[in-house]
Amino acid sequence: MSIGNVLKANMKLCVKLLTMSLLVSYMFQSRAWAHINIEQITGNTMGTTYTIQLRLQNNLATKKQIKALVEQELDRVNSALSVYRSDSEISILNLNDTGNPILVSERLRDVLQISKTISSQTYGALDVTLGPVIEFWGFGVKARDLQNKDRGQLELARSKTGMDGFTLSSKAITKVIRGLEINASAVAKGYGVDRVAKILDGAGVLNYLVEIGGEVRTRGVGIRGRDWTVAVTRPEKLSLEIQQLINLKDMSMATSGSYVNYIESGDRQLSHIIDPTTGIPAENSLVSATVLHQQCAVADGFATAMMILSVEQSINIANEIGLSVMLIEQTNTGLKTHFSKSISPYLSIRGL
Repeated sequence: MSIGNVLKANMKLCVKLLTMSLLVSYMFQSRAWAHINIEQITGNTMGTTYTIQLRLQNNLATKKQIKALVEQELDRVNSALSVYRSDSEISILNLNDTGNPILVSERLRDVLQISKTISSQTYGALDVTLGPVIEFWGFGVKARDLQNKDRGQLELARSKTGMDGFTLSSKAITKVIRGLEINASAVAKGYGVDRVAKILDGAGVLNYLVEIGGEVRTRGVGIRGRDWTVAVTRPEKLSLEIQQLINLKDMSMATSGSYVNYIESGDRQLSHIIDPTTGIPAENSLVSATVLHQQCAVADGFATAMMILSVEQSINIANEIGLSVMLIEQTNTGLKTHFSKSISPYLSIRGL
């Protein structure tokens, strides 16, 4: 039976292009704005938006200069990591099948090394080599066309994947598997956040919050000298209801969910998050994973990996390595929240 028949001819893509107010919402006390010099910088990047909240105090650059530096860095990140740009470093890498070492930039190497480390810590749940499989399901660059595809074509795509399909040196990558394609979407936004934070650090900004597509990194304090407070909303369509407030200081947070980008097939929702062990969209009871880490790229990668694993596996991993994690599971009686041991200091009841 073809996969096209399974998914039905009238299948449609339901992509919720969530703004920050949906996946992660800022919680500010409005009266405080008049008393503290909080500036905001916004723009577009990586197919989504970015927002920076910062306090300008004795900085080495003006707001205008900072925005220019941020835009330049985000362009460099996109030039390295975007599979939607044919001239990007990663797109050119994906066309190279020589089997010889290929020199890579610092940005691409960083992302690949972070991904390899997280993959080894999550039983291979994070796999940035799923490019061919992502394209098969229509979650990549090419237009979706599943009607004439079958299991054999899926297995052919899977044969070109695997985190052991490439090796890394200090300056180069070597492909071991012919046809291997890298898609770093699972960590790219988080990495972009980290690079923007580095720009702000260099400009002497001591208090800021950076967000790209819902992934967040903070430094210092926000309104009224308090920790930055963000809210994870309920993992439901267009929900603005707060599930949990999180206090952040010198910390990053990333959230991944199966309710953001999916295919509808009858009464089923097939997630854009692919299980590397099957090549099929992940199907489990977990609907949202939120991870805290100093590096946003690391939080981003773990959040994606935990959408593949079981709740028990994810919590065990988090507790073993001291990772702060909140998982939201859909049960027969409603949503159930699970916390790792180390997240308790970050949980807030303020505003609820």
